[in-house]
Amino acid sequence: MRRRSVMQDTIYMTVIQFVLECLALGFQSWMARQIGASSVGILALAGSFFNLAAMVAGGNGMLCASRFVSEELGHKNGSPGHILRYGIIFCLLLTLPVGTLVFCFAEPLSGKFLQSAVFAGSVRAMALLLPFGGIGACLRGYFNAVCRVSVTACCDAAEFLLRAGTLIGLLLWSGTQDPEQICRYLVYSMAVGTIFPCLFLTVRYFREQRGERKKPTIGFGQYVRLAVPVALGGCLTAGLSTANDALIPVTLRQFGDSTSQALRQFGTFEGVVIPVLFFPSTILCALSGILIPEIARANASGNRERVQYLNERVIGLTFVFAVWISAILFKFGGEIGRWMDGGALSGRMIRILAPVVPFIYLEIVLEALIKGMGKQNFSSLNYLAEYIIRICVVLICIPLFGFYGIVASYYTSNVFGNCNRLRMAVKTANLRFRFRKLVGKPLFAVSFAFLTTSLLEKCFFSASASVCSVICYAVCTVVLYGGVLWLLRGREEAVQRRGKRRVLFGR
Repeated sequence: MRRRSVMQDTIYMTVIQFVLECLALGFQSWMARQIGASSVGILALAGSFFNLAAMVAGGNGMLCASRFVSEELGHKNGSPGHILRYGIIFCLLLTLPVGTLVFCFAEPLSGKFLQSAVFAGSVRAMALLLPFGGIGACLRGYFNAVCRVSVTACCDAAEFLLRAGTLIGLLLWSGTQDPEQICRYLVYSMAVGTIFPCLFLTVRYFREQRGERKKPTIGFGQYVRLAVPVALGGCLTAGLSTANDALIPVTLRQFGDSTSQALRQFGTFEGVVIPVLFFPSTILCALSGILIPEIARANASGNRERVQYLNERVIGLTFVFAVWISAILFKFGGEIGRWMDGGALSGRMIRILAPVVPFIYLEIVLEALIKGMGKQNFSSLNYLAEYIIRICVVLICIPLFGFYGIVASYYTSNVFGNCNRLRMAVKTANLRFRFRKLVGKPLFAVSFAFLTTSLLEKCFFSASASVCSVICYAVCTVVLYGGVLWLLRGREEAVQRRGKRRVLFGR
């Protein structure tokens, strides 16, 4: 890659994703006020089901294309265009039987996942969108692999704006509160947000193609053998995630809540708590999308030094970032929940879940590192174990403790799964995990920053919960946090960083 391409692409994607995440938070808040938390819960279940169907039908097309096209680029005479065509053919071979099954069994699937058979028509419409979603995913992976992040970023922005704009327009036009009609509008918005990006990426690909005549390093049969574990891993993850989402309303009813109350609590969790927890991870999501092809390319070309350095730097920076975000959410979670119209319950949940944020954020980058290094089988097995633990805790704890059982499921599964991911990433990259440097220094620095800022606030300012005061508090803590970390860095570490920059930005 060209000098500074990783940094430039990450910054570019972060800016785009940050704007989209801000719009998404506003959209979620508006939806909670417009249609109620119960309907938001239904829409969350519908979205989770569509993601599962798209993953199964598309064979995890984006990850397959991103990884295998990148590996093809790592070979001197590779043919990435042929690999993309392999991915699209593989996707279409899966889409036909999966889409047919979803269409034919729409009623039982609707009753199982969406808690009512009245949504069967919406499920059938989702089945018709699966081919467009699969082709679009493969094309996104291709452009990501060839370092055209501007194309995928524009596509992401267009998809979100089309989906949100269509849904908002239909809801304002009709003013309906009927869950069946709202779900139908959701499918209309999905159709617009799925078909247009697919057409845009197709046109862009044919405009930029230069007629490759090179022979690919692998044939279609070998591609299928390589892609099947990746596809199964993605399908397994999506299936377990959807099953977990579907079980939460069921177990809340076992606790004694009514169906509407269970959906309302689930809607609050999915529409307010989860978006708030994941909103700061924008930079990590952008970085992870770039890391998979970058590490796969370095791994395929035998550049182990680059792979090792990327692992070490990314893990360290993720700890630094996540610890500060966790402290901010813990202190101001109540205010953030109220600002998002989620009420006291959402604020309380944000504060309770704040300590697990570093593990959640580690998952984002560790999955990219592990998949880029070709450890897809481990990723799939780890996800299986993680979701088995999460589902077991949901089945046991929510009927006993109600909504707070979700907290137990998130803590147990995230701590277990991400400790395993960290162990595998360190082992595969041949790193030495230095607890004091990676964890101890950020914890000491964040404690000093927040205690000092709180002391200054008590001595010189009146504590308030306004947006401006929270921003000022956050700015003060991040300055102190960064200063302490800079002072704590060792001389050896500074020398190593200067010496290894060429590894990060070199070819």
